[in-house]
Amino acid sequence: MVICIVGCSPESDSFTIEPKIYLESVTQFKNVQNKDSVIQLKIGYSDADGDIGLDESDTLPPFHFSGPYYHNLPITFLVKNSNGYFEELYDPNRNTPYGFQHERIPNLTPEGKYKSISGIVTVNIAANPFFTNPKHVKFEIQLLDRSLHKSNTIFTDILQLEH
Repeated sequence: MVICIVGCSPESDSFTIEPKIYLESVTQFKNVQNKDSVIQLKIGYSDADGDIGLDESDTLPPFHFSGPYYHNLPITFLVKNSNGYFEELYDPNRNTPYGFQHERIPNLTPEGKYKSISGIVTVNIAANPFFTNPKHVKFEIQLLDRSLHKSNTIFTDILQLEH
């Protein structure tokens, strides 16, 4: 994961305490056999109070490993089923949701008086998890801050993959 941070002064600040996200770009990378291997998402964010990200020591509830807030950038891998609807990808061996694309963003709170921030997070996701060869996928993305404020939810366009 790559993170870019930009700080803002209050004069130019129109951010809210709930984080806001937008999709900056989606790039599909091919392997040497010209098959899709990695999907790169660049997600823009802004937050008025700058409380995005967690420290390594943030391991107590609600940020504990098995808790719903351990990953503060949940990304849901959606696959088109035979009926033409998108559903969450499941691990075929354990029948549990595929969670390896979720991210735990480190603490991004800037030093100093002004805490509002904006930037871009880059996430790389395997294009063929569990060797399931998904043909059509999309991603649902949300960001959570330390106060448990949830951002807006965004979706990528439908991606057609070659395996």
